[in-house]
Amino acid sequence: MSEQTFLALLLYPDESRDAFSVRLPLEGARPPGLLRTSATFEGAQAVEVFRLADASSWPEVAAFLYEETLPGTVKDGGAVEQVSMPDD
Repeated sequence: MSEQTFLALLLYPDESRDAFSVRLPLEGARPPGLLRTSATFEGAQAVEVFRLADASSWPEVAAFLYEETLPGTVKDGGAVEQVSMPDD
């Protein structure tokens, strides 16, 4: 594990889909409030939004809970976008 990354656990509340993890670069002293991941919904580009749920093991690990799927794409065409919250 690099000191410049953290493990993001992405969880679905209804367990209808498998949880997964992704290693992301640290972009600040606090975890991002949201993660946006690339997805497909009914054949169109979409973004799955995950909200920070648990940062008790930060900066090694943070858990994010699925919130919604929106039409659109992730910023800069990446697979995952970290979004700071206004109070960050």
